Amino acid sequence: MTLQLKENEAIYFAYGTLLELESMRKYCPTAEPLGIYRLKDFRLDFKTCGADPSVGGCTLKEAPGNIMYGILYRMPAAERQNLDAASGLDKGLWAVLEITLLDKDDNAVSAVTYVIPNPAGPHEPPPSYVRPILAGAREIPLASDYIDQL
Repeated sequence: MTLQLKENEAIYFAYGTLLELESMRKYCPTAEPLGIYRLKDFRLDFKTCGADPSVGGCTLKEAPGNIMYGILYRMPAAERQNLDAASGLDKGLWAVLEITLLDKDDNAVSAVTYVIPNPAGPHEPPPSYVRPILAGAREIPLASDYIDQL
C-alpha cells in the first residue's frame, strides 16, 4: 500500500531520536505523525559514521524475527530537505533507505528512513542523544517492554 501524498509532500519513518515530536519539529515544524508503524527484521543500533568516533548515531541492524517500532511522519517536501541537510546526507553520514512498514491492520506501507551506510564501528551515544529516543517512545507511547529494549 502506498500512502496518498499530495504534490510536494514527503514521509519519514522515525525510529530513534526523531520519535519525539519536539525533536522532529526542530527540522520539520509542520510534520504530522501518522501513527505507530512496525518494521520487521530490524532493530535499533548505534554506529559511528566515519573516522571520527564522536560522530555517530542511530541506524538499523538486520535482526531476523525482530519487530521494530516507530512513527511515520508526513511533511512538506521542503521540510524533509531540512532533515536531509541536518542528517548529513550530502556528506554520506546517513543515507536514505526505502523500507516497507506494517500499520496497525498489518497493511504494508512504503516509506523511507535514514541509516548509516558505512558504519565504522560501534558508537556509545551520550545521554543527551538517548534522552529524546526514550522520551519519544514514552510520549507515543510504545509498549514498556519495547522501551526497555531501547
